[in-house]
Parts: sequence; structure tokens; C-alpha cells
Amino acid sequence: MVAANIALGGSLALLLFLAIQRKLSGGAFLPVSRPYPDVLLPILAFIGISIVSAIFSTSPSRSVGEIKGLLTFLLVPAGLVLIRNVSDGWFFLNLLRLTQVMIGLQATLEVLAGKGDLGTRLTGGLSNHMTFAGLLMPLTLLLGAAALDRGRSGRDRVLDALLFTLGVVLLALSLTRSAYLGFIVGAILLLFLHRPKTVWILPPAMLALLFMSPADVKDRAKSIFDPEDPTSRDRIVMWKAGRLMIEDHPLVGVGPGRVKELYAQYRQPGYVEPHPGHLHNNLVMIAAETGLPSMAIYLWFTGAFFAGVFRERRKGNKSGLLLGSAAAMISLFVAGQFEYNFGDVEILRFTLLLSVLPFRMKEPPLIENEAAS
Repeated sequence: MVAANIALGGSLALLLFLAIQRKLSGGAFLPVSRPYPDVLLPILAFIGISIVSAIFSTSPSRSVGEIKGLLTFLLVPAGLVLIRNVSDGWFFLNLLRLTQVMIGLQATLEVLAGKGDLGTRLTGGLSNHMTFAGLLMPLTLLLGAAALDRGRSGRDRVLDALLFTLGVVLLALSLTRSAYLGFIVGAILLLFLHRPKTVWILPPAMLALLFMSPADVKDRAKSIFDPEDPTSRDRIVMWKAGRLMIEDHPLVGVGPGRVKELYAQYRQPGYVEPHPGHLHNNLVMIAAETGLPSMAIYLWFTGAFFAGVFRERRKGNKSGLLLGSAAAMISLFVAGQFEYNFGDVEILRFTLLLSVLPFRMKEPPLIENEAAS
């Protein structure tokens, strides 16, 4: 957790420093561009409807206290201010390498210490193994896309390829099935956007990786298709409980912070975990907690992001920054069907900042001396 927070905080601090430097050079400190990027309105709407849900919660006094967590969503307007163009975007990605290096080194030390089985899952210094895998997955895809970008220096591409390889190995050793699925879908999208004819490379590459993997990884991958797996069955039970919550409170949900507290009332037979912290699915959890309109806004936010991606791609943009952001976001969305990563603050911070990148693909303006020459 410390590693990710240091890296993210350092990234924002450096971007803020550059914004101040622009102001001292006569530029705009808080540049405002219209029309506003498509992801901004759904995020503001999500904040608004979450506040409404807290007010009309099954326990307003409990839910209102959760409102402070909505401040995290202000990272979207903050990111739009601090990341102005593709140059700033690459600078931000360069800073994200620090996160990959820090959690990667920590996880490597854990492997060398004999950790990594189901009883001692890798955390990479983060709060838990799910957060580790959930953050490593999109970071690895971003760096993989950067390695494919021929417009970058050979040295940078080699560095990103090495970090990508380390990420793939550690992701496999994380034994986190939702991250496996998210990564595969993200890799498919990345190759499709980069060069569609290369998508066929992925199946044999994944089979080769699985063949070379330790037995624990193979068993974990196989369990994805096992209907008797207890954690898979427990997720289905959780989703059924979430459906009942939605049926009782379709418009504003049970209220922020109330799903765990009310779970025992809605719990269905066959459960494994009697008091889960969430429902292991972004769509179900958001709808149960803050209502079906809130879930629709989450889908609007995701759709607005990909609309921005494909708008840029139709212009012929094959930047690793653009394609990597698309691969990372789809991986988060897919993994979020089996995990509540939109509620994991460490992953949420990354997701929100990632969402601005497709709308910052313009080149930086020339400085006066360059323009004059």
C-alpha cells in the first residue's frame, strides 16, 4: 500500500509542480478546455447520486459518513487539469513505472522468501493479494503497450518489455483468477488495436506460459472452470443476495456502507463467507449499494472512456499510451465482474487517472522560439 501511495502521490506532486512552472512561465495554471472530456460528466453524476443514496439510505447516519470517500473521484477533474496533452500523459506513465518497480521488487522478495501459495499470497507491499493483482494487471498491460510503440526509444521499449515480463510472471504467481481473465481480455484488445492480425499469437503464448507455470498456477487456472469451487459458488450466492437488495431498493440502493451490515438478512443458502465486505462484482455491488441509476452511470463512465479511445483510434492514433489505457481499462472492467475493484481505493485512484488519457492525445504546443523558427 505504501509503495503505490508513494508512487501515485509523487506522480501528482510532480505534475502539480509542472503546472506551477507553467504559471510562472506565463501559461495557464488550471487550463480549462471545452467541450469537457466525456468521462467528466458521468463521474460528477456518480458523486451526486451517491450523495442522494446516502441521504435516503436504510441508515442515513451510517451512510452520510461514507460521503468523504467520494473525494477520491475528484481525481478525474484533477487529472484533466494536470495532464494536458500526450506529453504529460507519457510523463505520467513514466512515473507509473515506479509503482511497477516497487511492487514488483517487493513481490519478488516475497517469492524468494517462499511465499506465493494460497495460504501466503503475494501482496507486493499492498494491503492484500487482490489489490496487488488488481493493480499489477493494468500496469503490466500499459507497459506492454508502451513496449510496442515504435515511436519511442529502443532503450525505453526494452525497459518496458522487461517490466512487462516481470509483471506477467508475478501476475501468474498471484493466483488471482479475476486478474488472469482481465489480463487475457486486455491483451486481446491491445493486440487487436495495435495490429489485428497478431491476435492469434496470444493463445499459444498463454498455453506456453501455463505449461511452464508451477503446479499451483496450473491448478488455479483450471479452477476457473470448476463449478464446485467454493469461492466461485460463494460469489454466486453473493450476487443472489445483491439481487434481492436491488429488488428491495432499486433506485437508491441500501446506502453507502450498508451492504456488509445488511448481508446477513439477504444471505442465501450455500454461502462460504458469512460476512463479506462486498459482493465481488462491480455492477451488482454498485446497484445494491447506491441503486440501478448509479450502476447505469458507472456503465456510462466506462462507455464514455472507450468512445474516446475509438474516436482517437479512427484518427489513426496507435500510440502505446492510448492502446495501453484501453487494454488496462477493459482488464479492470472484466476483473470487476468477479471483484469489487471500483471500491478498492488503491485501484480506483489508478482507474480514475487512467480514464483521462484518451482525452489528452493532442501534441503539446510549440514554445515561442520553436514556433518562430
